[in-house]
Amino acid sequence: MKYFLWQSSEPIAFLIYVGAFFFYARKIDGGLHYWIITITYLFATILLTRASIRVEGDTSNNFYYNLLYPITSAGISYYFFTLLLARWKKIVAIISCLTTVAYYFSHLDQEYFDSIGHVIASTGIVLLIFLYLQQLVSYVTETPLSLNFDFWFVCVQLMYQLGSFAIFLSYNYFTQQYLVASDGKREISVMLGDLWIVHNIILFVGAIVTAYAVVRVSKKFNTR
Repeated sequence: MKYFLWQSSEPIAFLIYVGAFFFYARKIDGGLHYWIITITYLFATILLTRASIRVEGDTSNNFYYNLLYPITSAGISYYFFTLLLARWKKIVAIISCLTTVAYYFSHLDQEYFDSIGHVIASTGIVLLIFLYLQQLVSYVTETPLSLNFDFWFVCVQLMYQLGSFAIFLSYNYFTQQYLVASDGKREISVMLGDLWIVHNIILFVGAIVTAYAVVRVSKKFNTR
């Protein structure tokens, strides 16, 4: 079970996201932003599947994990760009994406897992989440929030991104401690592994909730 949570649960979680968004885009709402998110999670699935497979000659899978955060930031930023109505909020979505991508390209020589890149991506996405929630409160509609798939997904992202921010910020701290420690490396390594497992649990729970949201909304949609 620990190996599954540490190594295999990530690509499976992203694959669940792919299936959920593909179904939603095909059967309920074919908006371009849903297809973009589907493709984003498909790329993430491919990246993490490749990261979990050890090929002879590979010494690290950090390249795949470091490529993950600019891809997800770009996809989710575009998603919010289409949801946000105010022009200045759309500009914030663009800036969020460009900041993350610029950071990635300025740290291409990063030798280790770039947890700070993930922190920056999460920070931008959390900001966009709060902008969307503020918009949702300002423009009340008759549609119950339980039938609003975007609300479900944004809440899932809020849970995941806040958790990701805290976990990867801690991960960076303990990584720095590990690099300079003369002893106690094993204890720090175990702690890093535990942080990774907690992150994967949050990711997996978010994928399951998103899939549930698609089923719930599609049932209500089909009974209308």
